[in-house]
Amino acid sequence: MKSPTLLLLFLVSPLHAGPYPGAAGTTGTDAISKDDSRIVAWAAGHSAITYGADVDTTWQTPQKAVGPASLDVYDIVCLGNGGRITLYFPHPLRDGPGADFAVFENAISNTFLELAFVEVSSDGVNFHRFPSASLTASIVGAFGMVDPTNLSGLAGKHRQGFGTPFDLASLPAAPTLDRTRVCFLRIIDIIGDGTARDSANRPIYDPTPTIGSGGFDLDAVAVLHQNDGPFAILSQVRTGSVHSLTWQSNPGHVYQVEAGSRLDDFVPVAILPASPATATTTWTSPPTSSPRQFWRIRRISP
Repeated sequence: MKSPTLLLLFLVSPLHAGPYPGAAGTTGTDAISKDDSRIVAWAAGHSAITYGADVDTTWQTPQKAVGPASLDVYDIVCLGNGGRITLYFPHPLRDGPGADFAVFENAISNTFLELAFVEVSSDGVNFHRFPSASLTASIVGAFGMVDPTNLSGLAGKHRQGFGTPFDLASLPAAPTLDRTRVCFLRIIDIIGDGTARDSANRPIYDPTPTIGSGGFDLDAVAVLHQNDGPFAILSQVRTGSVHSLTWQSNPGHVYQVEAGSRLDDFVPVAILPASPATATTTWTSPPTSSPRQFWRIRRISP
């Protein structure tokens, strides 16, 4: 993030249009407004963050990435040069028609764009990066301009108040990716000196060097499609008189374990929060002498 007074001096310079959708407010843009009626939720928390270089403690505020996007340039978490954050949501993301979520940065113009890779995970362990393209020809300097029509698949393409959309359908199929149940999203700042590469191995340039509040300034992540439906019990293992249950879960949720000797007499036996860093939760029962035991898991919050 840089001083608004300095950045506005560069807006008069002409740009050469590339092949991708342009800035918010232009014909054919893919920008998603923070007030878009399709938004059903926002990021609910973070499970991990690693700050990069050149970020003051003032900007190390991951709680500001939770909830709706704003127009306050200071209402952000700054990742630092090369930093990263992993977020979770009220419910898992899912693939639906068109964009499934949008990432909001705090750029104050259409051309001062700090960029980041975006990755998602269904299990909290295996992350899958969105295909990206950057056609910026050369290094742009600390206050240089980046043409958004030269960018695809990178967060930070649009000015504050407008999110960069991502469609889960654009990810290659993988055994560890369930597009109907994506529980984690990771944003990784790109150091814009050309050392980072897009999916075609082209160098990626964005304003560099940046200090004090270096790197990607995350405002918010909006959800357009979420999976708020049933979840599955994945395993039930009995060892002697002890039962171990594992089920699909989502960080931030709270679950109630219920037991019964018949299918019509369940009673609560435990309440526990979801695992914060994985997409499953496991609970082990105390010893039981019952010859027959039925189990039920209920999501009780949110």
